[in-house]
Amino acid sequence: MDDMEEYIDILDECIKLLDENANVLNDIDYSLQSEKEDALVTDLTKNDLVEMAHEVSDSSKIKKAEHDFVRRLLEKNSG
Repeated sequence: MDDMEEYIDILDECIKLLDENANVLNDIDYSLQSEKEDALVTDLTKNDLVEMAHEVSDSSKIKKAEHDFVRRLLEKNSG
């Protein structure tokens, strides 16, 4: 049983590391995807900027919800 407990401890540590770095990995992925979509737009209106700010806010909320969901799922499966 000691080997099994050791594997469980190792798995728990891996889950903790993934949880701690999930935001970093998401940010890297988002940056890579954003670079593909980057285009210079010069004729933005005030309304365009407000809409973009709302989209960024929504995207941030979605990323946080995804992160929290994955964390809860991993905690449920490891416990």
